[in-house]
Amino acid sequence: MLVRFDKQERLYKAIRLIRPVHLNVGRTMEKLLQAAGISVAERAVLELICGQPLTVPEAARQLSMKRQFVQRMAAGLISKGLIEKTPNPEHRSAYICAPTAAGRDLFQTVHRRELEMLHAVLGDINQTEVVVALRVMMRIDAAFEALAAASEGGEERL
Repeated sequence: MLVRFDKQERLYKAIRLIRPVHLNVGRTMEKLLQAAGISVAERAVLELICGQPLTVPEAARQLSMKRQFVQRMAAGLISKGLIEKTPNPEHRSAYICAPTAAGRDLFQTVHRRELEMLHAVLGDINQTEVVVALRVMMRIDAAFEALAAASEGGEERL
């Protein structure tokens, strides 16, 4: 009996596109952020901190990044005056990162420019397409996050 994997092959092709899309978006964002003086990774941390002050470990978990990497990004943002350390009443050594006024202003400016660029290059994508794409990407992310967590625990599921 012949088993058909057409759906899985299409999904595989879509997943293979994630890397080039990620790289191309990253390159574009790097150029967009040059004038702002921050990197793509710093921008991700700044966005998160502008949404809610967090400790570095909390930010790392939300960004699915290593704590040490987020620590370096936070240190860079602190040295640029875009975020500041605030005391953490729950933990003396794990300070809370909060945006400065300059950091909040910079993020709002960068974000506005990103939205303008997205509208210019992808404004013809309709709301339904966006909702479906978001749903699919969230499902892929959740599935692979679970696989990654299982493999970190020593389990192999494939």
